[in-house]
Amino acid sequence: MTKTGKRISTFILSIIAALSMVMMTSCGGKKDGKKKNEDAKAAFTVSVRKIAPETMEDYIEFGGTVKAVDSVEVLPSVAGKIARISVKGGDRVKRGDVIAQIDPSKPGSEFALSPVKATSSGTVTKLPFSVGAYATTSTTIAEISSTDDLEININVSERFVPLIKEGQIAQVTFKSYPGEFFGAKVERISPILDPSTRTMEVTLNIEETRGIVKAGMFAHVKLITQTKNDVLALPNRAIVYNGGKPYVFVADSTGENASVSRIPVTTGLSVDGKTEIASGLSEGNLAIVKGQNMISEGQKVNALLQKDE
Repeated sequence: MTKTGKRISTFILSIIAALSMVMMTSCGGKKDGKKKNEDAKAAFTVSVRKIAPETMEDYIEFGGTVKAVDSVEVLPSVAGKIARISVKGGDRVKRGDVIAQIDPSKPGSEFALSPVKATSSGTVTKLPFSVGAYATTSTTIAEISSTDDLEININVSERFVPLIKEGQIAQVTFKSYPGEFFGAKVERISPILDPSTRTMEVTLNIEETRGIVKAGMFAHVKLITQTKNDVLALPNRAIVYNGGKPYVFVADSTGENASVSRIPVTTGLSVDGKTEIASGLSEGNLAIVKGQNMISEGQKVNALLQKDE
């Protein structure tokens, strides 16, 4: 072999050796990268919740006005101008107290003022007229109510009528008292609907006013239509859908080496951001409630137990 041939052979061998080293390095890099990806996948952290039975309530909401159960209209015994009003709204009066004075005088003749007296004890809840107004013997000068027994009137839309029953319980709140809840119960249901509004009047009795609820206040009423005890429920976000079917991811344990399973479930009542799991899961299961959209069946995860929200 000539010197030139030897040089070419040596050059070719050097190239082959270099290519081999590059390929080995490349393969090793791929293996290392694959291992890193697997480690990263295994280290993905999720939050789990231990499923336990709870109570769920469905409800519909209404606005209503508080009024006294017992109210009495005070009427004058003579007609004339209202010369004086001795009370104001919210005042407590006793039977026989003077509410107002009527001047029955006419042009050319003067008469003594005629007192208008309270016919029962209670709180003045209405004073529809002011001094100077003309009143007849059928004019309501004042309304006196017993504020110890209060009720709320609500108007229920026709589509909700089948859900309303006497004795049904409700939770009542008032803007004036944020964070405070008052119990109420359906007392009366109108037998007819208002044809102009297609609504039915329903009256609820407030069980305990605590001395702070007043007639005329606006009430926010949450009427309970369904109560389910000992149900398993999860936040809506914990339920994932595939092909329109609901699933829940469940971890087999807490900690860094938990294995994930995707369980098909049947859902039920859904209210206030929670959904009932009617079948598919059991008490004590560790449902994944955060990170469930980033994992897959059989994946290893770091499962952290979430405290109740």
